[in-house]
Amino acid sequence: MTKNVGPSSLQRPASQSNRAEVVSRLRKFGAWLFCPYRRVLIKIVPHRAESIYKLELSHRHLALAGITATIVCMVLLVSHLADVRAAEARMRALQALETRQRQELSVFSKQTTILWQRVGKLQRDNDEIHRLTHVIVPKVKAPVATAPRKAATGAPRQVGVSKIDFKNAQTSNRLSVWRRMSLWLHSIAGLDSLGFAAEAAELSSLTSAVEETGQQTAALESGIRPVAMAKIAAELARERYLAAIPSIWPTLGYISSGFGFRSYPDYGFHAGLDIVNDYGAPVYATANGVVIEAGWYGGFGYRIIIDHGNGLHSMYAHNSRLLVSGGDVVKKGQQIATVGSTGFATGPHVHYQLELWGKPIDPTPYLSGSVKVVAITP
Repeated sequence: MTKNVGPSSLQRPASQSNRAEVVSRLRKFGAWLFCPYRRVLIKIVPHRAESIYKLELSHRHLALAGITATIVCMVLLVSHLADVRAAEARMRALQALETRQRQELSVFSKQTTILWQRVGKLQRDNDEIHRLTHVIVPKVKAPVATAPRKAATGAPRQVGVSKIDFKNAQTSNRLSVWRRMSLWLHSIAGLDSLGFAAEAAELSSLTSAVEETGQQTAALESGIRPVAMAKIAAELARERYLAAIPSIWPTLGYISSGFGFRSYPDYGFHAGLDIVNDYGAPVYATANGVVIEAGWYGGFGYRIIIDHGNGLHSMYAHNSRLLVSGGDVVKKGQQIATVGSTGFATGPHVHYQLELWGKPIDPTPYLSGSVKVVAITP
């Protein structure tokens, strides 16, 4: 009977023989490597060859030293790889932190810019409030001096609309905000120690304080502005009223004929003043007003009439040359003509006449320049 032999049955002995051969070779190499009898002799010959140093080591010692060195190298390599990975992780964390801090710094920069803009607006509002406060209360020391008397008499007297209290409150709020702003700006250099969270909280607190101060400033300004505007309007109206009162000499010279009855050069009532000056000397408007007449008028020659408002007119006659015409607006002290002797005149002079609601009045009290006294004179 014939037995069939396949190719797999033929390959098994060959593979087993190869494996056995490899195992035997490994055993021989291990026996040779760790053999305590085989030795390696190492000689050290100095330069001058005075004595020779010998070092004899067995294969086992060399193998153990090599294995130990390999293990140490592997441990160092693993430790180095772990340190590298830890450093990479720290680097990635630092990069993420730096990116986040840059974003927070960008937000801080924008908020700081907005905050500085608000602070600038507060400073401008503060200057405006100071200006309005000085307009309303030009003398701050007066209420302070009378404070003890108020306490003694019992019923205190209020000053305006609490102007000084407004000013003190605004000053204290301003100092608080400025102090906090200064402390925050000085702490910018210590961001690493304080932390971005604390800085963000401080910036938010400062923003809230600035907004609150801005609201208080706006409310304060809205309360002060109407009073100040009314005060300014009253002062401007008073200045315009005083500027419209004749209070200067129309020309430099002396009075040759006063206000009232006279006998020379003609007999009768003289409704003005004759002020003598050189021919061609300047003639000035004695107050602000509007020229209502400028031209020739009979015995007055070249004359000018100015309306100063409130029923007050001034007239300048016998001029040699006119520098204004009807409808012109003139200011106090502005030259309007030159001295002459036109019309009925005995020499170069200015006939200066004042009329109040069409009735001539004596201009002499007005030539002193005391406008306030003239203004309160009944």
